[in-house]
Amino acid sequence: MKLSASVLLFFLTANLSTAYGQVDGWYVELGAGPAFSGDLAQEGFNLDSFCYPGFICCPDLDGCNNNNPNQHSGYRWNYQIPTDPGFAFRAGAGREQGSLRIDLNIQYSARNLQQIFSRIAHLDESPAPQFDPNSGVQVTTIATIGRLRVTSLHINTFLDLLPRGRTFRPYLGMGTGVARAVVTDLYYEERYSCTNQPCSGDLSSYDSLQDEDLADVVLLASGHAGFEYILTEKILAGVRFSYTLLQDFNSQGEYTVHRVENLTNTTTFSKLNLFSTMATVRYRL
Repeated sequence: MKLSASVLLFFLTANLSTAYGQVDGWYVELGAGPAFSGDLAQEGFNLDSFCYPGFICCPDLDGCNNNNPNQHSGYRWNYQIPTDPGFAFRAGAGREQGSLRIDLNIQYSARNLQQIFSRIAHLDESPAPQFDPNSGVQVTTIATIGRLRVTSLHINTFLDLLPRGRTFRPYLGMGTGVARAVVTDLYYEERYSCTNQPCSGDLSSYDSLQDEDLADVVLLASGHAGFEYILTEKILAGVRFSYTLLQDFNSQGEYTVHRVENLTNTTTFSKLNLFSTMATVRYRL
């Protein structure tokens, strides 16, 4: 009896797979799930040439003081950017023909960022000024960062790995596209104050502040692996694992407060990658 039931179930599944597996045409698809990323890298630079209070900027130059530019043309800094787990979702439409599918979709992902300071140097890579603990100057620095948001347009091609008569359908895919990446709430504040004499002049004139979102449009490439299960003639559900690599993100920022009027800086985020695991639902039109 058990053998007969198993045989009957086998033939029913085979008939279902054959009937549902031969559909060619257009479809729409939705997907959502968690997203992960490795640590990013942040590098920035500006053309600020001032020597700041409390720092020994040019000990080998006669007459070096805080009111004269030093021999360097700017500053360069680096941060390591750990990322928290985030989420991603996508919506798209495409066409399947035989074992191939091509689709166009829009995807959105977001995750929180952190900043870990790595180093600061002059623009020419010479060592940055050293702080003088006997200067009587106190420097308070605050640096924080918000989220990385990526809105992207992908075109993908998928290939089924098993004959179309199967209800269970594993596949591989690859794609390319363009994305708008936004880093929110990039905040940098540096305040100068006098804690012990000798201090001269208005130290607050050396304060600086940057508080803004940075954005860039970049190219991307992605690879996919997943599977689908045919639920009905029209509906397929599955899971997709994706890896997306984005081009380096470059953006110019502007200080709200700075001793140098209208000073800007350039920030680059690199190692932009995204791993996502999405539950997908595809509907054949």
